[in-house]
Amino acid sequence: MACLSLLGLFLVLVVSVFPPCYVHGISCIETERIALLSIKAGIDHSNNQSLFSSWTGQDCCKWQGVSCDHESRHVIKLDLRQYLSETYLLLSKPASKLNVSLVQLHHLKYLDLSMNNFNNSPIPDFIGSLANLEHLDLSNTGFSGIIPHTFGNLSSLRYLDLNTYSNSIIQASDLHWLSRMTSLHHLDLSGVDLSNIAGWLHEFNLLPFLVVLKLSDAGLQADAGGIHDTTPLHHLNLTSLRVLDLSGNYDLNITLLHWLFNLTGLVNLDLSSCFFYDKFPDIFGNMSSLRVLSLSTNCFDGVLPRSLGNLGSLERLDLSQNDFNGSIPESLSNLTNLVYFNLYGNQVQGLMPANIGNLRNLQFLDLIGNKISGAIPESFGNLTLLQHFDGSGGNGLSGKLPETIGNLVHLQFLDLSHNALAAAFGKALSGKLPESIGNLTQLQQLRMPGNGIMGGLPESAGKLSSLWELDLSGNNINGTLPKGMGKPLFHNLPVECWDGETLETITSNFGNLIKVDEFTSTLARSKYARVCIEIDLSKPLCRGFWIGDDFQRVFVVVMYERLPTFCYNCGLIGHGSKSCTRVALSGAGGFSLPSREERE
Repeated sequence: MACLSLLGLFLVLVVSVFPPCYVHGISCIETERIALLSIKAGIDHSNNQSLFSSWTGQDCCKWQGVSCDHESRHVIKLDLRQYLSETYLLLSKPASKLNVSLVQLHHLKYLDLSMNNFNNSPIPDFIGSLANLEHLDLSNTGFSGIIPHTFGNLSSLRYLDLNTYSNSIIQASDLHWLSRMTSLHHLDLSGVDLSNIAGWLHEFNLLPFLVVLKLSDAGLQADAGGIHDTTPLHHLNLTSLRVLDLSGNYDLNITLLHWLFNLTGLVNLDLSSCFFYDKFPDIFGNMSSLRVLSLSTNCFDGVLPRSLGNLGSLERLDLSQNDFNGSIPESLSNLTNLVYFNLYGNQVQGLMPANIGNLRNLQFLDLIGNKISGAIPESFGNLTLLQHFDGSGGNGLSGKLPETIGNLVHLQFLDLSHNALAAAFGKALSGKLPESIGNLTQLQQLRMPGNGIMGGLPESAGKLSSLWELDLSGNNINGTLPKGMGKPLFHNLPVECWDGETLETITSNFGNLIKVDEFTSTLARSKYARVCIEIDLSKPLCRGFWIGDDFQRVFVVVMYERLPTFCYNCGLIGHGSKSCTRVALSGAGGFSLPSREERE
């Protein structure tokens, strides 16, 4: 009897520890396994064979992309995302079709069909019958047409992504179905046509738990949003919102920004490419939680407000392609967490702030096309994490390039083209680049044409082993390139800077445009003899050749220093091509050669 009691206790333990499906050798619901195979049959996976390679055998819970509940063994997750580019989706011909067998997965909580190509077929109504869904990702699937109202049945949904690429047109006739998704945390309708939605802002305001709202390129209308001063939102429910993307909606009204003033919990705000034509409203100062603020490609004008300095959490600030003027406010030096600052294409003037060095986390700084003048402050050397600095295109930076620039040991890109950097480096240096520039061992591109730099490159420049582009044209550079530099593409370097080792470098750059004497002084022109190893005049030099798929004619201008006049047509010395009496015959092999008698 004691043995039987122990055996009974053992069986109870087995049943309690292991689900019944394991006891009977069943690890997958058969109807759901069959449904999965039907779904597989409709999905094109010719470019992603591995997606269904594991879909064999009876245990569908072990298939790639399938997850089951540990107790009931019902399928609760189906991830069929294909890792393909949008370019492929636009060009791909094989199309997928979503099988209605999907409705057999009654317990499904997670469905991801993103990056599959359903070739402009309508979004199936039956998706709305998956009442237990919490996560639905149909982004970049090629679905088109009207969003089914049956989506309103997905009341448990927390994540919905219908983001679509340009070749697919998804529309919403209304947004009333959203009101039943009260648990929604993440909503992405980017690219969905919402142009006919009246009062769209009020519809989204019914989602109190929304954290992420992305509506870029959705055709939102200012008049349809109900955001006029005359029809304000009486109560703001979007207090949980952290990410808001309204970029690419160019019919919005500036009054929208006054509504945003109340979203003090925002972390990421993107209003780029909305083409706001107005003074920049000083309303962002209270958004102290902001980490990302993108206002690029608008038409904001006026001065940059000092209140931007209150955004102490800001990591990325993009103000590019606006009409901001005035000077950079000193308060911006308070943004000590800033990593990315883009001021490209504005009209900002005045001096670079002396305390810019406070931005110690800055990695990217773009000032192209502004009117910033004066010296680069010594504190610039405190930006030790900086990787990209572009101060070209209309700025008037002048004076001393500080020795502290050598502290920027992570710098990879430096462009100070056509500023007024000149001979204020001290008497001893007489306009040379600072010796500390050799510390920039990660520098890959150095562009400083059109400045007043004088003398030769410092010997320390030989440490720039990562350099692959060097442009110092339009300066008074002489001497030779220090040994040890990388093998850069040379732009307009005076020929007297070259030695034999440099010439070997040039051979690796054939096919790239190299100008060698555009800015060389008149007295230095005779120094071509230093690099003249051999000139073969036994055959003519073509003045043009066929290039590219469209076979456009490209003419090459050649100047022969201190040589007799040279004829392009016949290759003879003593007359030019305009006065040539011998017509060059062109054939498959190029220009015909003059006879030996003619050459002699």
